[in-house]
Amino acid sequence: MIIGNKKKIDILRQIIKSNNIPHAMIFSGPEMIGKKKIAIEFIKNIFCEELCGECYFCKSIEYNPDINIISPVEGNIEIEEIRKAKERLSLKPYHNKIKALIIDDSHLMKSDAQNAFLKMLEEPKGDTLIIFITPFREMLLKTIRSRAQEIKFSLVGNEEIEKYLISLGASSKKAKEISLISSGQIGKAINFFEDKSKMDFFNKSIEDIIFLSRSNISQRFQYAEKLKDDKIKIIEILDIWERFLRREILLKVFNYKSSVNYSLQKTKELIDELEKIKYIIESSNINKRIAFESLLIKL
Repeated sequence: MIIGNKKKIDILRQIIKSNNIPHAMIFSGPEMIGKKKIAIEFIKNIFCEELCGECYFCKSIEYNPDINIISPVEGNIEIEEIRKAKERLSLKPYHNKIKALIIDDSHLMKSDAQNAFLKMLEEPKGDTLIIFITPFREMLLKTIRSRAQEIKFSLVGNEEIEKYLISLGASSKKAKEISLISSGQIGKAINFFEDKSKMDFFNKSIEDIIFLSRSNISQRFQYAEKLKDDKIKIIEILDIWERFLRREILLKVFNYKSSVNYSLQKTKELIDELEKIKYIIESSNINKRIAFESLLIKL
């Protein structure tokens, strides 16, 4: 079941009905809003117009020899994976109308891996489809962006998230609480509901930023030392802190008591700095700890 982005899904269905499927597409938008799930459903819909859920195509999509899904390993997509995928795409389809490739978090391909697609995009074959999925479209080469049809997806509304969580068995109170902290990211909302440790991590991260905002430099560096170069955990923490600071802005605007003693201006500056650091950590090989420490100094 796909939650949210109904208009964009309708556009994709119209593309299928028009029988004018692009050879390359970019599914862009915030993280954890269902872009990969939508890409898989889109391909299913190409093969099975009814999306019956029972036929070979619907049931075998992720194991189908005509479909290849690449996801990053330890924050990287190696060129060797891309070469193997290109080789599969060069073969005739086994069962289906097309051969398809989905590249999740495609911005994590280095330039050599991205360049490997250029000839294929310049001289596309009629029976292939490549879907680049990314929250950072600007990290894809301009030559890729210019040759692919882009569909921009949005955050999911709180009400839609609440209704879905209630359908999974959450109480109205729990569904509302989770929808508020998931910031429109349906994937995060489901994680919070299904895994209590995710919610505990969220709450602990909020406690940490409140504590660090009142701590000295030595304590902040000690905090960074515990994380070392754990890129995934650092990004998760930065993501939670960003949502916390955005909530703090609303509290300040409406004159409610906030949890940190920052001015409105400083809170905005910290969000800008946090977004910058998160982007740098995700998109480069910079020393994660040094980048993280530079943010902690400014708290």
